[in-house]
Amino acid sequence: MKLLNKTVQYYFLLSVVLLLVAVPVFYFVLKRIVIANVDARLIETKTQLIPRLQVMEVQPGNKPPLLDNDITLEKSGKPGAKDSLYTSDKGTYRLLTSYLVINQNTYRLQIKSSLANHQALITSIIILQVLLLSLLLAGLLMINRSLARQVWKPFYNTLRKLRAYKVDHAEPLQLPHSEVNEFEELNTAVEQLAERSRKSYVAQKEFAENASHEMRTPLAIFQGKLELLMQTMPLTEEQATLITDMASASQRMARLNKGLILLTRIQNGQFPETEDVSVKKMTLHLLEQYQQQMDQKELTLEQHWEEDLHITANPTLVEVLLSNLLVNAIRHNLKGGQIIVKLANGTFTVQNTGQLYELNTNRLFQRFSKSSADAESMGLGLEIVKKVCDLYEFEISYAYEHPLHSFRVRMKQ
Repeated sequence: MKLLNKTVQYYFLLSVVLLLVAVPVFYFVLKRIVIANVDARLIETKTQLIPRLQVMEVQPGNKPPLLDNDITLEKSGKPGAKDSLYTSDKGTYRLLTSYLVINQNTYRLQIKSSLANHQALITSIIILQVLLLSLLLAGLLMINRSLARQVWKPFYNTLRKLRAYKVDHAEPLQLPHSEVNEFEELNTAVEQLAERSRKSYVAQKEFAENASHEMRTPLAIFQGKLELLMQTMPLTEEQATLITDMASASQRMARLNKGLILLTRIQNGQFPETEDVSVKKMTLHLLEQYQQQMDQKELTLEQHWEEDLHITANPTLVEVLLSNLLVNAIRHNLKGGQIIVKLANGTFTVQNTGQLYELNTNRLFQRFSKSSADAESMGLGLEIVKKVCDLYEFEISYAYEHPLHSFRVRMKQ
């Protein structure tokens, strides 16, 4: 949940609670005020009526002319009883009962006042109050949300810049100025952190690039000298074994150096040339090249071509991507295993048998991450595949579907 929505949610919940508490309290207070006002009128009516009744002669069976349906007067056997104010059982009337002596006889005087009109008025006032408070609450929430958006606008601008920022870009991160001190301090700290990260990345990239280039010449000389040494006679079996091991190590270093240089060139954008590339045609060409390796491991190849996908990309990088996936499927396969190549719905898929457990997906596409003890593996193949996919916005995924390891590259959006 966004911070802005969370803040508004707290305001809304607090306002609803206050509304639920305030309306009943206001209702009961208003009702008490109305009843107190009605009681005052009843008492005032009694006060004005008693002196006039006391000077009148009340005949049995005759109703005094001052009385009506809301005022009753009848004999009572409770001389000296106190006045009482109460509400009728149905709550429609407020009654005042008073006792007075007329012509040496005790009478009970009862005055009532209807509460129906007052109740209707109270209900109307409560409804009006709820509507006004609801409108006020909605207005306050809208104003608060609008103001919060304005206040948090620099934060979202900074967040948008950070999402678009890439450490491998040459341009430093530049965040907009903010009049809010806290956001300005945040922008300054983020810019400094991004600049340190960019400089560190550039330094590491330059070191790897320079080291790889500098290693090419010594490696070439070393391999040449080893070839000359292998041609010298006589050689003992022990010497030949040592020279062979050195040649294997030299070739491994050469492949590693080549992979690092390729990664550096991809990151530096040194493959700008693009053309229309047939994925099916290039894959078939690579499968022919790797037929000998598949025969050596007695692998069974199964192909499913539902379409011939054409993409616009650098042909060298597409060949590297497809080649690394196929080589990975051959190298990490079992003897007598299976390879399945599919192309359907814009997705290129390579499946192969191998280890009977899922690979570590957290490190699968990281540099020097190896899933087997194969000495021929450099641990760079899948990282190169990932870099090429990122460059052309392809989507690559891995899944283990017993007993097959599946790599899928969605090339068509």
